Amino acid sequence: MFRGLVLGLCAVLVAGALTSAEARRSYKHHRYHHHHHHRFSGDQLIVLSEQDVDLSLDRFTIDIRQAKGAYKGIRVRNAKGRVFDLQRVQVVYSDGTVHNEDRRILLYQGERTRPINPTLDSRFIDQVIINQAPGYGRGRLQVIGIQDDEGRRMDRTGRATSELPSRPTTSSGGLSVRPTVPEATPSAPGRATAGGDVLLGAQYVGFLTDRDVIRVGNEIGKFAKIRLRVLENDIHINELKVVYANGESDTLAVNADIPKNSRTNWIDLRGDRFIREIQLVYRSRPSFSGQARIEVFGQFAPGWLGPQGEGRKYNLGWVLLGAQTAGFVGFDKDIIPVGANEGGFRRIRVTVRDRAITLNEIKIFYVDGVDETIPVRTRVDAGGTYGPIELKGQRRQAIDHIEAKYRSRFFDASARGKGAAIVEIWAQHF
Repeated sequence: MFRGLVLGLCAVLVAGALTSAEARRSYKHHRYHHHHHHRFSGDQLIVLSEQDVDLSLDRFTIDIRQAKGAYKGIRVRNAKGRVFDLQRVQVVYSDGTVHNEDRRILLYQGERTRPINPTLDSRFIDQVIINQAPGYGRGRLQVIGIQDDEGRRMDRTGRATSELPSRPTTSSGGLSVRPTVPEATPSAPGRATAGGDVLLGAQYVGFLTDRDVIRVGNEIGKFAKIRLRVLENDIHINELKVVYANGESDTLAVNADIPKNSRTNWIDLRGDRFIREIQLVYRSRPSFSGQARIEVFGQFAPGWLGPQGEGRKYNLGWVLLGAQTAGFVGFDKDIIPVGANEGGFRRIRVTVRDRAITLNEIKIFYVDGVDETIPVRTRVDAGGTYGPIELKGQRRQAIDHIEAKYRSRFFDASARGKGAAIVEIWAQHF
């Protein structure tokens, strides 16, 4: 009888264990299907970028600003190549915040990462910056966005959420400002616009003087708008004035506070004019120490870059497509957006100001999806020019943007000041 009781108790325990295990399996099964139903009914994986990569680089930047909508995270996938040895994946958001995924990730061909910086709310992504252990050969890397229905409906010109600090805030001087990535332009250029951002000048101000002049010059072009970008320290602009080539001037702002790591809205100029110089009268906040970096960008006048545009009348038909500053470390892949143009360029050249650079590669992306790579490995001195470079075939398509790999040369006795070089890319029509 006792033996029967023992066997009966064992049967009850086994049945309970089976029931418990079945319940756990049922719960996991329910969670699995709930999770996957939730993901596939709303979240989707979208390829934001796929680009060929020189595996010998230790750092490169992938521009995501043209991607539609906002995203709740990303994945990175090795689409082609033996292995990517990633050391850091840096996600730069349009509100100026940065997520650093600081861990080693070995990606063999076909493999992808787990979600990077998954969030509940969708956010706009400007760039993904990859640091890797240098290898050999070439590979192809994909950036994949995780997007839900809300993110698909969101537009960079008017996002629905109020939790991101990217809405304009008005300064006391009438300028509105937005946060920007706290790095100099080559690592994180300002957001591209329909007209294109052209760097007119960049310099460090130490507040030992209260006035600075950024000289532009007639050869650069006619501009309809400008804006400022301020890094490293807050500044107070007593007066922002633009002086045109004919000697007339406009005061664009007075008593404007611009916080560090922010950029202003586009400021309309009085008509389409050649700019001789931009004058800045400023003072620091009382607790100021160190320096601030000021970058001034312009937006070309409509039609300036066209094959029949006014720009063709000057400089033997050479027009400036864009300019950025060159970093000192590594070969950054700099994205230079090109303003509205009808194409028809037959050759390009690279002009360098302020400091010598090492130029590594130029890649031109046309609006029809075709691209053209110009391999280069040379030094270009400050004030010097590389080119002209004849473009292949009879390209009549407009240029969407240009990618260039270069860096400022740290040791350059002829450099003007301690700042980085400014790299200009010019083009000539047929």
